[in-house]
Amino acid sequence: MLKKHFKLLIFILIIFIIFLIYKTNHKNYLTYIPLGDGYAQGKNSYGIIDYGYGDYLKDKIKEGEKLKFYTKEFTSNDATITSLIDTIIINKKMAYKNTKYNVRQLLREADIVTLSIGLNDLIYQFAIEQQLTEENYHNILKKITSDYNKLLKEIKKYYPKTIYIIGYPNIPNASPNLKKGLEYLNKFLSKKKDIIYIKTTKIITEKDFKNPASYYISNEGYQKIAREVIKKLAKEKNI
Repeated sequence: MLKKHFKLLIFILIIFIIFLIYKTNHKNYLTYIPLGDGYAQGKNSYGIIDYGYGDYLKDKIKEGEKLKFYTKEFTSNDATITSLIDTIIINKKMAYKNTKYNVRQLLREADIVTLSIGLNDLIYQFAIEQQLTEENYHNILKKITSDYNKLLKEIKKYYPKTIYIIGYPNIPNASPNLKKGLEYLNKFLSKKKDIIYIKTTKIITEKDFKNPASYYISNEGYQKIAREVIKKLAKEKNI
């Protein structure tokens, strides 16, 4: 009888050890790096940098005890496609818990990369044109999409995995030119085969723009975007 109890105890102990090994090897292993502009940073309708889709996604990963590293260091309210290219080329550095990192290193180590960029490029380019002719308009869009391809190529040098690109929603107070520009950019991204495009034009509604004067959405809107990314990630990363 004692022998049977001893064997059972050994069996339970072995199962427990296997469980501990599994937990050790399967938690805290995902590095998530969001890149981009105010949408990536989490700027809300009132101009405050708050919880963005990246933060909600990070929380979901953390909830499953799979988060190794996360930072919004490489997001900026005024980021453009070209400024993000420069960030990677100059290999921008950051410090976290007394450890120094750089953007290329983190891209190499990343398991998930999301990207929101292009809105500022459209705003700036349209603003500096004194007379926006049809030719100028198409030249601007051609340059922006060309720069976008350069950016993706630069990211892929260090992060060859799938990039999750967040499309822009329909911004109610955007000028007609900006609206057309965003539609063009979204269409360009939706057709690219080497990324996963997150369409936001249907999930983000006018109600998510709490401030009619802002181009940015509410926390609830960012939560909706995070849920869409999570759906795409669910099978690949099991989060």
